Amino acid sequence: LSLIFGTTGLTNFAHGEMVVVGTILVWYLNDAGIWLPFATLIGLSVVFGAGAGFDRVLWRPLRHRGTSLISMLVVSIGVSLVIRYLVLYIFGGRPKAIIDFAVQAPYDWGPITVGPKDLWSIGLSLIVLTSVGLVLTRTRTGKAIRAVADNPDLARSSGIDVDRVILVVWGAGAALATLGGVLFASSELVDWQFGFKLLLLMFAGVTLGGLGTAFGAFVGSLIVGIIIQVSTLWISPELKNVSALTLLILILVIRPQGIFGQRERIG
Repeated sequence: LSLIFGTTGLTNFAHGEMVVVGTILVWYLNDAGIWLPFATLIGLSVVFGAGAGFDRVLWRPLRHRGTSLISMLVVSIGVSLVIRYLVLYIFGGRPKAIIDFAVQAPYDWGPITVGPKDLWSIGLSLIVLTSVGLVLTRTRTGKAIRAVADNPDLARSSGIDVDRVILVVWGAGAALATLGGVLFASSELVDWQFGFKLLLLMFAGVTLGGLGTAFGAFVGSLIVGIIIQVSTLWISPELKNVSALTLLILILVIRPQGIFGQRERIG
């Protein structure tokens, strides 16, 4: 979500549906008998191509036509609604569980109880986050992404294929959204609207860290996630998301650009 905003300036309200569609695809593959790790790899490959194709068919023509960001934001809301209710029609309204690793004996470490799949999720998340960081800082593609995010016109004049970079970002964004959805659904349930429910928390995380900065999104999301879970010690679990959004409001009142964002200059 943050990389897409950084390279295109678009606040993508359909990002939650990217999470849901990829996760449901993996659920269908797993339900057909494919082992979850293999089903996830297949799903990531398919969704990467779908995300890139989505940019090629819809967003690139809008950019080349000079469509304003506000208009594109409205389009993303419309796309979100269309996809959400198509998923409801196809997948149904009943939440479903991922079959593999559904029942596991938890580990008890004093006051902490954690399942093996949660430990795997933590480890895999750290590996993926580290890999994304290395790609952004050490590879030609990552440097091109950062250049486009910093100044698309200057990047284009330097010989960087901006459209191709944005294509890669959309594909990678869709794949990472799918992976996040699978990790979330492995502990929860696959639901036709859980992406929409997570969307505000996604925005809270990336905005808190600084919209458009990948490392800021990591730190902001980590803060939001910890606050959500720890807050249930004092408030009802049904209200836990309120604590994260309250923190977001307080931070943005003090520092509107977020933790790692830079204040914009006008004029």
